[in-house]
Amino acid sequence: MDDKDMAILEEIAKKAGASAVKVVDVATVKRGVWPRMKCQYGCAQYGSNLCCPPYTPDISFMDRFLREYRWGLLVQYRRSMALEKMKDWQEFDRALNNDLLRVLLKIEKGAMMRNYYKAFALKAGRCGLCPVCNLKRCIHPESARPSLEACGIDVLALAEDNGFSARMYTGPVKEVTVYGMVLLE
Repeated sequence: MDDKDMAILEEIAKKAGASAVKVVDVATVKRGVWPRMKCQYGCAQYGSNLCCPPYTPDISFMDRFLREYRWGLLVQYRRSMALEKMKDWQEFDRALNNDLLRVLLKIEKGAMMRNYYKAFALKAGRCGLCPVCNLKRCIHPESARPSLEACGIDVLALAEDNGFSARMYTGPVKEVTVYGMVLLE
């Protein structure tokens, strides 16, 4: 990956709203079966959208897929949250996920325009493009992307291993931080 191109992609990310970006060696990304198990046993969204299990490719396919990439641009996205004004957590979460996806897709497009034609975005969390997913056929195939967890990626380790302070939220929350990654080759 050319340093000049990476600087341009980082600038695209920041202009789009990313709070931070970091170049990642995809070979160092911690993966396992357990993130998908947490999707199935622990996530209320399991089976409700095409970007999450059981609709996403299995772990062995995702391992092969990820080995086709050398670099990733890890993106941190933050949004403040005022609990006293919070009316609908699901809607907040959906908007947060869509905002992160919008940033990632701008980076993906920017990379493709610089001839990194294999660029592919992944984001943590569920798809929020539709209030209710059409499980027969995605109506946003140009924008929908699988979650990092569906790919078997340990999102908190990905963030921590790359210099971010990631944690599960406990207690009062004033700001929410989410992560995504654009794969590059």
